[in-house]
Amino acid sequence: MPQLILSLLLGACLLGAPSTARSAPPPPIDSLQMRLTPMISAILADGDGDGTPDRLGDTLAVSGRVTAAPAQLSHVRPSVATLQDDTDGIHVRLPDGPLVSRGDSLVVRGRLLQARGLTAIDVAQYRVVPSPPRTPVPVPLTVATTVEDHYEGWLARTRGRVVDKRRTSRGRSLVLESPDGSSSARLSLFVADRHGDRFRLDRFETGDVVEATGIVSQHGNRYLIEPRDDGDLVQSGLTWEYLRVALIILGGLATGAVIWGVVLQGAVDRRTRQLKEAKRESERMRKLFESVFESAPVMIMLLDENNRFERINKQFETVLGWTEEELLARDDAWTLLYPDDTDRRETLAFVDGAPTDRLESRPKTRDGHRLITEWWRTDLEEGRRLCLGVDITDRKRQERDLRRAKQHAETARREAEEASRLKSVFLANMSHEIRTPLTSIIGFAETIGDAAGDAAGENVVRFARLIKNSGHRLLNTLNAVLNLSKLETGEMDLSLEPVDLTQEARSSARQLLQKADERGIDLHVETPNRPVVSRADSGGGSDHPSQPHLECHQVQRGRVAGVGARPRRRRGGCGPGGRR
Repeated sequence: MPQLILSLLLGACLLGAPSTARSAPPPPIDSLQMRLTPMISAILADGDGDGTPDRLGDTLAVSGRVTAAPAQLSHVRPSVATLQDDTDGIHVRLPDGPLVSRGDSLVVRGRLLQARGLTAIDVAQYRVVPSPPRTPVPVPLTVATTVEDHYEGWLARTRGRVVDKRRTSRGRSLVLESPDGSSSARLSLFVADRHGDRFRLDRFETGDVVEATGIVSQHGNRYLIEPRDDGDLVQSGLTWEYLRVALIILGGLATGAVIWGVVLQGAVDRRTRQLKEAKRESERMRKLFESVFESAPVMIMLLDENNRFERINKQFETVLGWTEEELLARDDAWTLLYPDDTDRRETLAFVDGAPTDRLESRPKTRDGHRLITEWWRTDLEEGRRLCLGVDITDRKRQERDLRRAKQHAETARREAEEASRLKSVFLANMSHEIRTPLTSIIGFAETIGDAAGDAAGENVVRFARLIKNSGHRLLNTLNAVLNLSKLETGEMDLSLEPVDLTQEARSSARQLLQKADERGIDLHVETPNRPVVSRADSGGGSDHPSQPHLECHQVQRGRVAGVGARPRRRRGGCGPGGRR
């Protein structure tokens, strides 16, 4: 009970008295045993999870042991120290007052703040509680756990491998990672320039395993550990403590070594078989790749990150003639393939630039010829590239010949259309020249027939009628030729009308009657008792022009004793007014 009353009086004096006051010496009590102030973990609590303590900005009192005295850390303000109790650690900014050393028991009062990610107490008053100096034992942490924010302000010991040495405007640092590579987390061990004379960082090289003791601090969004003196940095080795622990572990492992020997041997045998199988599979895939690479029907070239040739296949040598030894031995291999600067720049831009669909280039063969090739590119790891190409010289030639043939066909078509047009013009002109005298002949024949009468005799009248009918037939034939021309041009308009085939047959026979008499041929026409009607265009002459021509030819040659025309209805035909 007296001890509790004494503690209450001490807390009241600390919180009420100014920092410069000098009162009676406090009782020899360790601040870690005082329960008048909240625990450090309580004032750092973050219940809402916003990344800042809930009591940020509050004025409070905290007690603990000094783990780092002022001017030992790498802060800009030399008055920064660190406290640690049984629950957590925190940075404090001390005003001018009694000197504080590492291991002192301290009680502070001030406002909780956070600046640049670092949580600290801006102390207004503090008191050193007389007690035997004792620094808390460093918390053993791995590199991965050290960078967690709830260890900020703790005195910690971690072991890591140096992966980088950095120099900044404020100081030097060693970048550590887990020695066994079990985590990708990294932790910086930072020493400010103002403490550079107390540390020998040059004795550590990349790859060394370092055991570091210091204060875990957070600056901005990164964590680091700040050693207090050179003794906080040691190169990890086989000290006696480690040797003793190792001997104990080895003694225990030796007992189980024999037991595990058989099991491990079986595992090793299985693993060996698996490795051999994997090696055989890798060799099989390598041979398959080599076979595809060499026997591919396309040109293949493998380039390194500097666009130098690594390999080419047989198709490349066959098409272009350059061997792999020639291209690999020369630095100007691209000049051999592309002597022209423009072609070479375009090709290198395709190889080294952004991926494109394809490139059409004209490389030079070993014989001095130029080929037209088409290339595709694919990017591999480590900056290497694989280019595939084909020779399209023959294809380009065929395309050029096809274009020429198409042009010739187009020219021929235009010439044919022009010839057809000229033919139509010729027929139109000839029809006009023939129709005019033919109309006169028909008119004269009609005049002769009408004027001769019975006095001229039967032959004159018959001849005049024949001339008239022949003129009409010739005019119909001319119209038929013109109609054929119109049919070709698509300008023919047909007008179907009934045509009596029996009358057409008799008309044809009358025209050939005189010629048949002169040849001694009996020409007669056999017609049915009723008309045989067909539907045809009256403008084109419903009769078939080839029929009288054939009969006339037969009469002139005199090869037959008689020629006849026998118009008849086809089965299913029609009479007058029928459709066929």
